[in-house]
Amino acid sequence: MMLLRKSYHEELRAYAFLGPSLLILIALLIYPLVSVVRLSFYDANIARETWVGFGNYVTLFDDPLFWRSFVQTLLFTIGSVVLHFLIGLALALLLNAEINRRFRSLARGILIVPWLLAPTVAGMIWVLMLAPFGVVNGLLVSIGLVDADANIAWLGSPSTALLSVTAMNVWRAFPFFMVMLLAGLQAIPQQLYEAAEIDGASMVQQFWYVTLPSLRSVIATVVLLDSIWTFRAFDPVFVMTGGGPTNSSEVLATAIYFSSFQNSKFGYASAAAVVMFISLLLISVVYVRRAMSNAN
Repeated sequence: MMLLRKSYHEELRAYAFLGPSLLILIALLIYPLVSVVRLSFYDANIARETWVGFGNYVTLFDDPLFWRSFVQTLLFTIGSVVLHFLIGLALALLLNAEINRRFRSLARGILIVPWLLAPTVAGMIWVLMLAPFGVVNGLLVSIGLVDADANIAWLGSPSTALLSVTAMNVWRAFPFFMVMLLAGLQAIPQQLYEAAEIDGASMVQQFWYVTLPSLRSVIATVVLLDSIWTFRAFDPVFVMTGGGPTNSSEVLATAIYFSSFQNSKFGYASAAAVVMFISLLLISVVYVRRAMSNAN
């Protein structure tokens, strides 16, 4: 009886400590989520709310701009994640190689700098670099790739706006992959490489059959996390292009922002936010299942 009472008091104490955190979670996450889901069933603006059921979703799925922003979000996410992985893996392999220790430490410190910048700051830096008279055009002119009078407007052209935002996002976030993959490389037992070398495996074969399988769990985790972060990215697009020109770089996050805060179509924007949330939830479920399988 005393043991049961003691266990009961310990549970109450645990819930008492968890209480403030749960209240903050409800206030900052659950309540806004429930409010957005509720609002998605109303034709809502600043003045009124009118029940429309699934009307906002019907309008959303019939809207070419929504599908365009959705596809561009996928392109932005896939392009960013793939390049993050390739650049991060290449640099991680380089920094893990037997090179000068001082140079390796210096390179790690320099390469991590883009990840330290806030997305807004990084976006503003690239806006200046990609201006018609910016550093990028000057560099291309100096090496003879473009004409001196070209003055390419990277952010002002529908054909290059999304590509330019993707390039900035790749530059800013590849250090995350580099650091995580480097940690994974350093955790691989050296005996595996020695055994592969004894068996006559080449460097390429060692990479394919030893390095990549050993990094599988790290790669899966960072790819899923980066996919979630990139899919919901708002700052880079808003700062660099605002979704323009002519919606050529519009992504879901900026489309939701403009629909709600500029056009006051809160119900429509809420429906788009719910669709975005479901998309992220599917990615998150994959991540959670992966994490649980690794834990077991």
